Amino acid sequence: MPSRIFPPDQPEFENTLTEYYNAMESLAVTLFRGFALALGLESDWFLNTDLFDSKAHQCALRILNYPPLRFHKNDDAVIRAGAHTDYGAMTILLSGGPGLQLCLDPENEIWIDVPHIEGAFIINLGDLMQRWTNDRWRSTLHRVVAVPDDTSIDDNHDDGDNTVLTRSGRRQSIAFFVNMNGNANVVPFESCVDENNPVKYGAIRASDHLMQRHLQSMGKKI
Repeated sequence: MPSRIFPPDQPEFENTLTEYYNAMESLAVTLFRGFALALGLESDWFLNTDLFDSKAHQCALRILNYPPLRFHKNDDAVIRAGAHTDYGAMTILLSGGPGLQLCLDPENEIWIDVPHIEGAFIINLGDLMQRWTNDRWRSTLHRVVAVPDDTSIDDNHDDGDNTVLTRSGRRQSIAFFVNMNGNANVVPFESCVDENNPVKYGAIRASDHLMQRHLQSMGKKI
C-alpha cells in the first residue's frame, strides 16, 4: 500500500486517524477468528502471514461525508449512495446516523432499514468472502438514503406543485475496508463445497480480485 499522506499542519488529525486505523485492524483480527471457527477452521487460519499480515494487507480507511440535503418529503427514496456490495473480505462501518439500508432479497428489491445504534459497528461481508465461501455467505447489498429530519421541515416552502421540501441533516460515517494481502490465494473452502454445492469459483489472488471488481464498477470488461 502507498504511504499515508496527511495535512502537515494537522498533527492531531493524523494521530487520531492512525489510532483508529490500528483499532480497526485489531478488530478485524478478532472477527477473522470468529469467521474461521464458523467455517470449521482453526481460529488463527485467516491470520496466517500469507493471508492477513499487518505489513502486507490492503485495508483502507474511508471517511464518508453526506452534507445536509433538501428534498421532497413525498419522494419514495432519495439515494445518497447507490446500491452496491463491497469488494473485500468485510467492512467495519461506524455509522453517523440512520439511512443505511440492506437488500436481503435482490430479486424483489426489498430494502430494510438498518437500526442506528450510537457507537455500534456494522459488519458487512464483502465479495471476496462470498467467493471464498462458495456463496455460502453472501456479500451485503446496501445503499444509503436520505432520512427526513422532522424537526427541520420547511413548512413555508411551496415550489408550485403543492409539495413541501424537508431536510436531511449531515451524516458522517467511517468505513474500514478489510482486504487481505495482495498475494493471498483465495480458493473456496472445503467446508463450503459438496455434491449439492459444487465449486463455483477458481483460485484467484486477492489483489487481482480487487482490481477486477474496481474495473467492473467502471464498466470495464474483464
